[in-house]
Amino acid sequence: MNVSQGLIDALAPFSNIVGAILTIGIFSILWNENPYYRVCEHIYVGATAAYSIVITWANTIRPAIERDMIEMGMWWQIIAIVLGCMIYFQPFPNYRWISRFPMALWIGFNAGFSGLTMRTVMPLLNNIRATMLPLVVFSDGSLDLQRSFSNIIFVLAVTMTLLYFFFSIEKLADTPMVLNVARWVMMVSFGVGFGNTVMGRITLVLGRFQFLFRDWLGILE
Repeated sequence: MNVSQGLIDALAPFSNIVGAILTIGIFSILWNENPYYRVCEHIYVGATAAYSIVITWANTIRPAIERDMIEMGMWWQIIAIVLGCMIYFQPFPNYRWISRFPMALWIGFNAGFSGLTMRTVMPLLNNIRATMLPLVVFSDGSLDLQRSFSNIIFVLAVTMTLLYFFFSIEKLADTPMVLNVARWVMMVSFGVGFGNTVMGRITLVLGRFQFLFRDWLGILE
């Protein structure tokens, strides 16, 4: 066992206590907003920002300096480093104008580089292509009723939802069935998305409860 691993094992009980205090502090917002929650919130935001800075330095900036600039001689990348450092003048009112140069360069680059624009359009085209499903599906030479029925329902749902937003077609107002079906389809899709979001948050909460009752209190095995 190396020294760093031994230090991590020795500090594990202390880190569990700190993590439990911060977790309970974040959960205290369920009762009421209080100074305890605000302190834990600021600690969490600050720790997240510090962690992001360390990871960016270790995984991006330092390898670029050691490998690209020193080993490969790509010293022109110092320009990117200087521009990146200029952004940190934003908190200083007297020197805030310095941070506008890299931001203007970055926004102009994204606006003018057509390749980036096409890259944002391609996922939309992939989504459109994904809705063009065959209504009759054959599997091993025989009709696959389950997939065919699923594709028919999916295509009809997409078509009715699109018709719901065609305000230029006045006759759709005389066919409330299409509009009602489109509303139901959208409500179901919104409900599924909301349910997935809630399940994801419940998973995070269960993870924190598992930390409190297993790692901190030792109640669970």
